[in-house]
Amino acid sequence: MAEVDWRVCDPARFDLLLIRTTWDYVDHEAEFLAFLDRAGRVAPVANDPAVVTWNLSKRYLQELAGKGLPVIPSLFVDEPTPASAAFEAFGAGEVILKPVVGGGGFGQSRLTRAQAEGVLIQPGQFAQPLVPEIMTAGEVSMIFVDGEFCHAVRKLPGGGDYRIHVIHGGGEHPYDPGPAEIEAAHAFVAALPVPALACRVDVIPTPVGLLLMELEAIEPHLFPTYGADLGGRMAQACGRLLA
Repeated sequence: MAEVDWRVCDPARFDLLLIRTTWDYVDHEAEFLAFLDRAGRVAPVANDPAVVTWNLSKRYLQELAGKGLPVIPSLFVDEPTPASAAFEAFGAGEVILKPVVGGGGFGQSRLTRAQAEGVLIQPGQFAQPLVPEIMTAGEVSMIFVDGEFCHAVRKLPGGGDYRIHVIHGGGEHPYDPGPAEIEAAHAFVAALPVPALACRVDVIPTPVGLLLMELEAIEPHLFPTYGADLGGRMAQACGRLLA
């Protein structure tokens, strides 16, 4: 086993390529996709390049919503569009503008109606209402390995921010979801275009049920601190992929 940079990796040297911390793909989308295409021709890649390609653009949220799954409402645009359109669509007091290809809570803007005056949503962005429960209930991340639930963690924002990431001041806490929560999260896993070796379902608890924030299937942080048997599960899943 070796850790290698995808930029200089020769995929033919390996029996299996497991994508882990390729966080710079958001700035080098075309090169990353080209690498996955090359790699997939000579070795198994996890997650499957078809899943990664599908998951790269947040427009996958539209597909999941179209299947009737509970996703935070999202507005995507094909041309510069006044941010006021998002307020009209959602009836929300605040909206968040996010990159269509992005991660880690970076590149986002939080807008009130007054702040949205003159702001345009660009084609590389999309808008969502600020779900107020993110400030109190936080976000629950459920980890699945080989399609089976493994463990979960609750993430809460800090310092008045809405972002729950530690790098933005958020905090992490152990979480034990109930069967109904696991079942709800598993519905998103089942909706992937092809099965994932490992993925993470991020949901916000609301009075109307769990709403999907993100289904992370590229290089999901799996919160190993909270999953005692994560290593064993991952090893078994990799073994099955190679069998």
